[in-house]
This record gives sequence, C-alpha cells and structure tokens, in this order.
Amino acid sequence: MFSARWQIDAKFGHKQTVLELMKKWEREIGSQVGLADLEFQIMTGSIGAREATIESHHKVESLAQLEAFFAKIGKIDAHAKWGKDIEPYVVSGTSLWNIYRIVE
Repeated sequence: MFSARWQIDAKFGHKQTVLELMKKWEREIGSQVGLADLEFQIMTGSIGAREATIESHHKVESLAQLEAFFAKIGKIDAHAKWGKDIEPYVVSGTSLWNIYRIVE
C-alpha cells in the first residue's frame, strides 16, 4: 500500500482559489477515474508547514494502480484545461509528487 502525495504552493492571497480548484478537480475529473477508491484527501499547511502548501493524498494498493490513474487522467481534456486554470494561482516550480510506502 502506498500514499501518493501531490504538493503545490499557492501564491500569496490565492490559497482559497487553489483549494476551490482542487475540489473542482476532485468532483469533475477525479470522479471520472475512480478517485473514490483512493481515499483522496486535500490538506493544507498548518503547524510546522508552509501555510501556502496544499497537498492531495491518494491511497493506492500498488504502483501499478497509481500508473493506471496517471494514464487515465492524462487522456482527459478537462484535466489539461484544469492545469491551465490553476496555473496563475500556483507558485511556479512547487509541484512535487512524493510516494510513501505504508507500513502499518
């Protein structure tokens, strides 16, 4: 089992906009690729983390399941459009994927 975490930083004053766009992605794009099966969560920095940081967590059974997820979203035109819609509100270069193995 793995936790796949995607992290971005919102530009100053735009955190709420980024959160709304993340929730829109969850409803409109993630729902098309079985996101409900991945225990998806959206988190923000609070204590000991940058307040501007927004993370989405996906729980996957295997790396093959994660690869299948990436392949599916890559074929959705709305996902590419969403990326262009969110870009003005995100600090360039902060997009980062971390994959953690769940041991318990």
